[in-house]
Amino acid sequence: MGEGYSSQLTVEEQRYVFRLAFRMWSEVSPLEFVEDTWSPLEEIDIKLGFGTGRHLGCNQKFDGTGQEFAHAWFLGDIHFDDDEHFTAPNAGNGISLLKVAVHEIGHVLGLPHIYRPGSIMQPSYLPQESGFEMDWTDRKAIQHLYGGCKGRFNTVFDWIRKEKTPHGKVLIRFNTYFMRDGWYWLYENRNNRTRYGDPVPLQAGWHGLPNDGVDAHVHVWSRRKDTVYFFKGTQFWRYDNENDRVFREDSDGRQYPRSISEFFPGVPSPVDTAFYDRRDSLIYFFKNTLVYAFSVDANSLARGFPKNIRDVFPPLESGDHPDGNIDAAYFSYTHNAVFLLKDTRFWQVVGSRDRWRRPYLPRNGLLPHKEVDERWFDICDVHPTALKLTR
Repeated sequence: MGEGYSSQLTVEEQRYVFRLAFRMWSEVSPLEFVEDTWSPLEEIDIKLGFGTGRHLGCNQKFDGTGQEFAHAWFLGDIHFDDDEHFTAPNAGNGISLLKVAVHEIGHVLGLPHIYRPGSIMQPSYLPQESGFEMDWTDRKAIQHLYGGCKGRFNTVFDWIRKEKTPHGKVLIRFNTYFMRDGWYWLYENRNNRTRYGDPVPLQAGWHGLPNDGVDAHVHVWSRRKDTVYFFKGTQFWRYDNENDRVFREDSDGRQYPRSISEFFPGVPSPVDTAFYDRRDSLIYFFKNTLVYAFSVDANSLARGFPKNIRDVFPPLESGDHPDGNIDAAYFSYTHNAVFLLKDTRFWQVVGSRDRWRRPYLPRNGLLPHKEVDERWFDICDVHPTALKLTR
Protein backbone atom coordinates (compact mmCIF):
# COMPACT_ATOMS: atom_id res chain seq x y z
CA MET A 1 0.00 0.00 0.00
CA GLY A 2 1.40 3.41 -0.97
CA GLU A 3 0.74 4.90 2.46
CA GLY A 4 2.03 1.83 4.28
CA TYR A 5 5.81 1.88 3.90
CA SER A 6 7.92 1.36 7.03
CA SER A 7 9.71 4.31 8.64
CA GLN A 8 12.63 2.06 9.61
CA LEU A 9 13.86 0.60 6.33
CA THR A 10 14.35 2.10 2.90
CA VAL A 11 11.69 1.44 0.28
CA GLU A 12 14.15 -0.67 -1.70
CA GLU A 13 15.03 -2.75 1.37
CA GLN A 14 11.35 -3.43 2.03
CA ARG A 15 10.60 -4.40 -1.55
CA TYR A 16 13.69 -6.64 -1.62
CA VAL A 17 12.61 -8.46 1.56
CA PHE A 18 9.07 -9.00 0.32
CA ARG A 19 10.21 -10.26 -3.09
CA LEU A 20 12.50 -12.71 -1.32
CA ALA A 21 9.74 -13.82 1.06
CA PHE A 22 7.31 -14.55 -1.78
CA ARG A 23 10.09 -16.25 -3.72
CA MET A 24 10.67 -18.69 -0.86
CA TRP A 25 7.08 -19.92 -1.24
CA SER A 26 7.43 -20.03 -5.05
CA GLU A 27 10.46 -22.30 -4.69
CA VAL A 28 8.39 -24.99 -2.96
CA SER A 29 4.97 -24.68 -4.65
CA PRO A 30 3.46 -24.07 -8.10
CA LEU A 31 2.25 -20.62 -7.01
CA GLU A 32 3.40 -17.56 -8.95
CA PHE A 33 3.50 -14.12 -7.33
CA VAL A 34 3.73 -10.90 -9.33
CA GLU A 35 4.46 -7.51 -7.76
CA ASP A 36 1.88 -4.89 -8.76
CA THR A 37 2.32 -1.28 -7.65
CA TRP A 38 -0.01 0.39 -10.16
CA SER A 39 -3.42 -1.37 -10.21
CA PRO A 40 -6.32 -0.20 -8.01
CA LEU A 41 -6.08 -1.76 -4.55
CA GLU A 42 -9.39 -3.60 -4.96
CA GLU A 43 -7.82 -5.61 -7.80
CA ILE A 44 -4.84 -6.76 -5.72
CA ASP A 45 -4.99 -10.16 -4.00
CA ILE A 46 -2.42 -9.57 -1.26
CA LYS A 47 -1.85 -6.03 0.07
CA LEU A 48 1.13 -5.20 2.29
CA GLY A 49 1.56 -2.27 4.67
CA PHE A 50 3.17 -1.01 7.88
CA GLY A 51 1.36 0.94 10.59
CA THR A 52 1.15 1.62 14.31
CA GLY A 53 -1.77 1.44 16.73
CA ARG A 54 -4.87 2.10 14.63
CA HIS A 55 -3.55 1.60 11.14
CA LEU A 56 -4.55 1.36 7.48
CA GLY A 57 -8.27 1.24 8.25
CA CYS A 58 -7.80 -2.09 10.05
CA ASN A 59 -10.23 -3.12 12.80
CA GLN A 60 -7.37 -4.74 14.77
CA LYS A 61 -5.13 -2.38 16.75
CA PHE A 62 -1.39 -3.00 17.09
CA ASP A 63 -0.04 -3.19 20.66
CA GLY A 64 3.25 -1.31 20.36
CA THR A 65 6.65 -2.94 20.84
CA GLY A 66 6.60 -6.68 21.58
CA GLN A 67 3.86 -9.34 21.44
CA GLU A 68 2.26 -9.02 18.00
CA PHE A 69 4.64 -8.22 15.14
CA ALA A 70 2.13 -8.54 12.29
CA HIS A 71 -1.23 -10.02 11.30
CA ALA A 72 -2.73 -11.38 8.11
CA TRP A 73 -5.94 -12.72 6.60
CA PHE A 74 -6.44 -15.63 4.23
CA LEU A 75 -6.09 -14.32 0.66
CA GLY A 76 -6.07 -10.75 2.00
CA ASP A 77 -3.96 -8.10 3.66
CA ILE A 78 -0.72 -8.37 5.66
CA HIS A 79 -0.04 -5.59 8.19
CA PHE A 80 3.26 -5.10 10.05
CA ASP A 81 3.62 -3.20 13.34
CA ASP A 82 6.03 -0.34 12.62
CA ASP A 83 6.72 0.04 16.36
CA GLU A 84 8.84 -3.12 16.11
CA HIS A 85 12.52 -2.90 15.26
CA PHE A 86 12.43 -4.71 11.91
CA THR A 87 15.69 -5.36 10.12
CA ALA A 88 16.66 -6.38 6.60
CA PRO A 89 18.77 -9.53 6.04
CA ASN A 90 22.33 -9.23 7.37
CA ALA A 91 21.54 -5.87 8.97
CA GLY A 92 22.28 -6.56 12.64
CA ASN A 93 20.11 -7.26 15.66
CA GLY A 94 16.36 -6.83 15.56
CA ILE A 95 13.27 -8.61 14.29
CA SER A 96 13.88 -10.29 10.94
CA LEU A 97 11.34 -8.76 8.56
CA LEU A 98 12.02 -11.61 6.14
CA LYS A 99 11.13 -14.30 8.67
CA VAL A 100 7.98 -12.48 9.81
CA ALA A 101 6.93 -11.86 6.19
CA VAL A 102 7.37 -15.53 5.19
CA HIS A 103 5.26 -16.56 8.20
CA GLU A 104 2.47 -14.10 7.39
CA ILE A 105 2.44 -15.03 3.70
CA GLY A 106 1.93 -18.62 4.85
CA HIS A 107 -1.24 -17.51 6.68
CA VAL A 108 -2.42 -15.56 3.62
CA LEU A 109 -2.05 -18.75 1.57
CA GLY A 110 -4.14 -20.72 4.05
CA LEU A 111 -1.66 -22.31 6.46
CA PRO A 112 -2.44 -22.43 10.18
CA HIS A 113 0.20 -22.41 12.90
CA ILE A 114 2.35 -25.55 12.87
CA TYR A 115 3.65 -26.63 16.25
CA ARG A 116 6.94 -28.14 15.11
CA PRO A 117 10.50 -26.94 15.80
CA GLY A 118 12.01 -25.49 12.64
CA SER A 119 8.70 -24.67 10.98
CA ILE A 120 8.30 -21.10 9.77
CA MET A 121 4.64 -21.43 10.75
CA GLN A 122 5.23 -22.08 14.46
CA PRO A 123 3.38 -19.40 16.48
CA SER A 124 6.35 -18.01 18.43
CA TYR A 125 9.04 -15.91 16.77
CA LEU A 126 12.50 -17.37 17.37
CA PRO A 127 15.58 -15.30 16.54
CA GLN A 128 17.33 -16.90 13.60
CA GLU A 129 20.04 -16.07 11.10
CA SER A 130 18.96 -14.30 7.92
CA GLY A 131 19.79 -17.30 5.75
CA PHE A 132 17.08 -19.53 7.21
CA GLU A 133 15.48 -22.15 4.98
CA MET A 134 11.96 -23.46 4.50
CA ASP A 135 11.34 -26.52 6.68
CA TRP A 136 10.21 -29.81 5.13
CA THR A 137 6.98 -29.54 7.15
CA ASP A 138 6.18 -26.16 5.58
CA ARG A 139 6.91 -27.48 2.10
CA LYS A 140 4.56 -30.43 2.52
CA ALA A 141 1.87 -28.24 4.13
CA ILE A 142 1.74 -25.75 1.23
CA GLN A 143 1.80 -28.58 -1.33
CA HIS A 144 -1.12 -30.24 0.43
CA LEU A 145 -3.13 -27.11 -0.43
CA TYR A 146 -1.80 -26.29 -3.90
CA GLY A 147 -0.11 -29.45 -5.21
CA GLY A 148 3.48 -30.09 -6.23
CA CYS A 149 5.55 -28.59 -9.01
CA LYS A 150 5.38 -30.19 -12.45
CA GLY A 151 7.12 -29.51 -15.72
CA ARG A 152 9.29 -30.93 -18.46
CA PHE A 153 13.06 -30.61 -18.79
CA ASN A 154 15.56 -30.23 -21.63
CA THR A 155 18.10 -32.46 -19.96
CA VAL A 156 18.91 -34.13 -16.63
CA PHE A 157 22.23 -35.55 -15.45
CA ASP A 158 24.38 -36.43 -12.44
CA TRP A 159 27.72 -34.82 -11.83
CA ILE A 160 30.36 -34.53 -9.13
CA ARG A 161 31.55 -30.93 -8.97
CA LYS A 162 33.72 -28.74 -6.80
CA GLU A 163 31.81 -25.96 -5.09
CA LYS A 164 33.08 -22.99 -3.12
CA THR A 165 31.30 -21.97 0.07
CA PRO A 166 30.80 -18.26 0.91
CA HIS A 167 33.83 -18.64 3.21
CA GLY A 168 36.08 -19.88 0.40
CA LYS A 169 36.12 -23.56 1.41
CA VAL A 170 36.04 -26.04 -1.50
CA LEU A 171 33.54 -28.90 -1.21
CA ILE A 172 33.11 -31.94 -3.44
CA ARG A 173 29.39 -32.40 -4.09
CA PHE A 174 27.51 -35.12 -5.94
CA ASN A 175 24.23 -33.74 -7.26
CA THR A 176 21.68 -34.07 -10.03
CA TYR A 177 21.10 -31.17 -12.41
CA PHE A 178 17.74 -30.44 -14.03
CA MET A 179 17.78 -27.96 -16.93
CA ARG A 180 14.87 -26.19 -18.57
CA ASP A 181 15.38 -23.54 -21.25
CA GLY A 182 17.96 -21.11 -19.85
CA TRP A 183 17.63 -22.14 -16.17
CA TYR A 184 18.86 -24.98 -14.00
CA TRP A 185 18.16 -26.56 -10.63
CA LEU A 186 20.77 -28.30 -8.50
CA TYR A 187 19.11 -31.27 -6.83
CA GLU A 188 20.74 -32.13 -3.52
CA ASN A 189 20.58 -35.91 -3.41
CA ARG A 190 21.73 -36.02 0.22
CA ASN A 191 18.70 -33.88 1.20
CA ASN A 192 16.32 -35.16 -1.52
CA ARG A 193 15.31 -31.66 -2.59
CA THR A 194 16.40 -28.79 -4.78
CA ARG A 195 18.96 -26.31 -3.51
CA TYR A 196 17.36 -23.29 -1.87
CA GLY A 197 17.45 -20.29 -4.19
CA ASP A 198 17.10 -22.29 -7.43
CA PRO A 199 16.52 -22.07 -10.32
CA VAL A 200 19.34 -19.83 -11.47
CA PRO A 201 20.40 -18.81 -14.99
CA LEU A 202 22.35 -21.48 -16.84
CA GLN A 203 25.31 -19.16 -17.41
CA ALA A 204 25.68 -18.60 -13.66
CA GLY A 205 26.77 -22.19 -13.09
CA TRP A 206 27.79 -23.50 -16.51
CA HIS A 207 30.06 -20.96 -18.14
CA GLY A 208 30.03 -20.80 -21.91
CA LEU A 209 26.93 -22.90 -22.60
CA PRO A 210 24.16 -21.41 -24.79
CA ASN A 211 21.98 -18.94 -22.87
CA ASP A 212 18.72 -20.62 -23.94
CA GLY A 213 19.68 -24.09 -22.71
CA VAL A 214 20.95 -27.39 -24.13
CA ASP A 215 19.36 -30.49 -25.70
CA ALA A 216 21.51 -33.17 -24.09
CA HIS A 217 24.42 -33.96 -21.77
CA VAL A 218 26.77 -36.94 -22.17
CA HIS A 219 29.51 -37.97 -19.76
CA VAL A 220 31.77 -40.59 -21.35
CA TRP A 221 33.38 -42.24 -18.36
CA SER A 222 35.57 -45.28 -18.93
CA ARG A 223 39.08 -46.48 -18.12
CA ARG A 224 40.47 -44.51 -21.01
CA LYS A 225 38.14 -41.49 -21.13
CA ASP A 226 36.54 -38.95 -18.86
CA THR A 227 34.90 -36.44 -21.16
CA VAL A 228 31.77 -34.30 -20.84
CA TYR A 229 29.75 -33.09 -23.84
CA PHE A 230 26.75 -30.76 -24.14
CA PHE A 231 24.59 -30.79 -27.28
CA LYS A 232 22.52 -27.97 -28.75
CA GLY A 233 21.04 -27.87 -32.25
CA THR A 234 23.58 -29.13 -34.76
CA GLN A 235 26.58 -28.51 -32.46
CA PHE A 236 28.17 -29.82 -29.30
CA TRP A 237 30.56 -28.43 -26.70
CA ARG A 238 33.16 -30.18 -24.59
CA TYR A 239 33.16 -29.05 -20.96
CA ASP A 240 36.31 -28.35 -18.93
CA ASN A 241 35.38 -29.49 -15.44
CA GLU A 242 38.66 -28.39 -13.87
CA ASN A 243 38.24 -24.77 -14.98
CA ASP A 244 34.41 -24.93 -14.92
CA ARG A 245 33.77 -23.68 -18.45
CA VAL A 246 33.44 -24.95 -22.01
CA PHE A 247 36.58 -25.65 -24.00
CA ARG A 248 37.30 -23.20 -26.78
CA GLU A 249 40.15 -25.47 -27.80
CA ASP A 250 41.13 -28.80 -26.26
CA SER A 251 44.61 -30.31 -25.79
CA ASP A 252 44.40 -31.85 -29.26
CA GLY A 253 43.84 -28.45 -30.84
CA ARG A 254 40.16 -29.07 -31.68
CA GLN A 255 37.99 -25.96 -31.69
CA TYR A 256 34.53 -25.87 -30.03
CA PRO A 257 31.65 -25.88 -30.62
CA ARG A 258 31.88 -28.63 -33.25
CA SER A 259 29.42 -30.24 -35.65
CA ILE A 260 27.56 -33.27 -34.27
CA SER A 261 27.47 -35.02 -37.65
CA GLU A 262 31.22 -34.53 -38.14
CA PHE A 263 32.30 -35.91 -34.76
CA PHE A 264 29.53 -38.51 -34.30
CA PRO A 265 29.08 -39.93 -37.82
CA GLY A 266 25.61 -41.37 -38.42
CA VAL A 267 23.97 -39.42 -35.58
CA PRO A 268 21.29 -36.92 -36.72
CA SER A 269 21.04 -33.39 -35.40
CA PRO A 270 19.50 -31.89 -33.49
CA VAL A 271 18.95 -34.75 -31.04
CA ASP A 272 16.13 -34.98 -28.51
CA THR A 273 18.41 -36.23 -25.73
CA ALA A 274 21.27 -38.66 -25.06
CA PHE A 275 23.12 -40.55 -22.32
CA TYR A 276 26.25 -42.70 -21.98
CA ASP A 277 25.79 -46.32 -20.88
CA ARG A 278 28.89 -47.63 -19.11
CA ARG A 279 27.63 -51.21 -19.39
CA ASP A 280 28.36 -51.37 -23.11
CA SER A 281 30.37 -48.17 -23.74
CA LEU A 282 27.65 -46.82 -26.03
CA ILE A 283 26.13 -43.35 -26.25
CA TYR A 284 22.40 -43.64 -26.83
CA PHE A 285 21.05 -40.74 -28.89
CA PHE A 286 17.27 -40.27 -29.15
CA LYS A 287 15.56 -38.66 -32.13
CA ASN A 288 11.77 -38.85 -32.56
CA THR A 289 10.94 -42.60 -32.38
CA LEU A 290 14.48 -43.80 -33.18
CA VAL A 291 17.47 -44.67 -31.01
CA TYR A 292 21.04 -44.34 -32.33
CA ALA A 293 23.64 -46.30 -30.33
CA PHE A 294 27.10 -44.85 -30.94
CA SER A 295 30.23 -46.85 -30.10
CA VAL A 296 32.84 -44.62 -28.48
CA ASP A 297 35.58 -47.19 -29.12
CA ALA A 298 34.73 -47.76 -32.81
CA ASN A 299 33.67 -44.15 -33.44
CA SER A 300 30.64 -45.35 -35.40
CA LEU A 301 27.05 -46.46 -34.95
CA ALA A 302 26.64 -49.88 -33.35
CA ARG A 303 25.55 -52.67 -35.67
CA GLY A 304 21.85 -52.65 -36.50
CA PHE A 305 21.20 -49.06 -35.40
CA PRO A 306 19.16 -46.91 -35.61
CA LYS A 307 16.30 -48.91 -34.11
CA ASN A 308 12.78 -48.10 -32.98
CA ILE A 309 12.70 -46.99 -29.36
CA ARG A 310 10.26 -49.79 -28.45
CA ASP A 311 12.72 -52.38 -29.73
CA VAL A 312 15.57 -50.98 -27.64
CA PHE A 313 13.48 -50.09 -24.58
CA PRO A 314 10.46 -52.45 -24.60
CA PRO A 315 7.56 -51.75 -22.20
CA LEU A 316 6.97 -54.18 -19.35
CA GLU A 317 3.32 -53.16 -19.31
CA SER A 318 1.59 -53.09 -22.66
CA GLY A 319 0.77 -49.57 -23.80
CA ASP A 320 2.83 -47.87 -21.07
CA HIS A 321 5.62 -46.31 -23.13
CA PRO A 322 6.78 -42.77 -24.02
CA ASP A 323 6.83 -43.68 -27.75
CA GLY A 324 9.62 -41.33 -28.72
CA ASN A 325 10.28 -37.58 -28.51
CA ILE A 326 12.03 -38.09 -25.17
CA ASP A 327 12.78 -34.90 -23.22
CA ALA A 328 15.65 -36.26 -21.13
CA ALA A 329 17.50 -39.52 -20.51
CA TYR A 330 20.15 -40.05 -17.88
CA PHE A 331 21.93 -42.60 -15.75
CA SER A 332 21.41 -41.90 -12.05
CA TYR A 333 24.28 -42.88 -9.78
CA THR A 334 22.03 -42.29 -6.80
CA HIS A 335 19.49 -44.88 -7.95
CA ASN A 336 21.89 -46.95 -10.10
CA ALA A 337 19.34 -46.80 -12.89
CA VAL A 338 18.59 -45.19 -16.26
CA PHE A 339 15.55 -42.93 -16.51
CA LEU A 340 13.66 -41.67 -19.55
CA LEU A 341 11.64 -38.47 -18.98
CA LYS A 342 8.83 -37.10 -21.11
CA ASP A 343 6.40 -34.34 -20.17
CA THR A 344 5.75 -34.75 -16.42
CA ARG A 345 6.42 -38.52 -16.35
CA PHE A 346 9.43 -40.81 -16.13
CA TRP A 347 10.12 -44.45 -16.94
CA GLN A 348 12.83 -46.39 -15.11
CA VAL A 349 14.87 -48.79 -17.20
CA VAL A 350 15.32 -52.33 -15.87
CA GLY A 351 18.90 -52.71 -14.66
CA SER A 352 21.22 -55.69 -14.27
CA ARG A 353 20.33 -56.03 -10.61
CA ASP A 354 16.61 -56.22 -11.47
CA ARG A 355 17.31 -58.89 -14.09
CA TRP A 356 19.47 -60.89 -11.66
CA ARG A 357 16.47 -61.07 -9.34
CA ARG A 358 13.97 -61.57 -12.16
CA PRO A 359 15.79 -63.13 -15.16
CA TYR A 360 12.64 -63.09 -17.27
CA LEU A 361 12.70 -59.29 -17.52
CA PRO A 362 13.86 -58.00 -20.94
CA ARG A 363 17.09 -56.01 -21.17
CA ASN A 364 16.36 -52.28 -20.97
CA GLY A 365 12.67 -52.96 -20.31
CA LEU A 366 10.70 -49.94 -19.11
CA LEU A 367 8.96 -50.18 -15.76
CA PRO A 368 5.49 -48.59 -15.55
CA HIS A 369 5.66 -44.78 -15.54
CA LYS A 370 5.50 -42.52 -12.52
CA GLU A 371 5.21 -38.77 -12.11
CA VAL A 372 8.48 -36.84 -11.89
CA ASP A 373 7.35 -35.03 -8.74
CA GLU A 374 6.89 -38.39 -7.00
CA ARG A 375 10.64 -39.04 -7.17
CA TRP A 376 12.25 -35.57 -7.34
CA PHE A 377 10.71 -32.91 -5.13
CA ASP A 378 10.13 -29.18 -5.51
CA ILE A 379 11.62 -28.44 -8.93
CA CYS A 380 9.58 -25.26 -9.14
CA ASP A 381 9.53 -22.34 -11.56
CA VAL A 382 9.96 -18.88 -10.09
CA HIS A 383 8.62 -15.68 -11.64
CA PRO A 384 11.43 -13.94 -13.59
CA THR A 385 11.20 -10.68 -11.63
CA ALA A 386 11.99 -12.57 -8.44
CA LEU A 387 14.84 -14.43 -10.08
CA LYS A 388 16.92 -11.27 -10.13
CA LEU A 389 17.37 -11.59 -6.38
CA THR A 390 20.30 -13.48 -4.87
CA ARG A 391 20.38 -15.51 -1.70
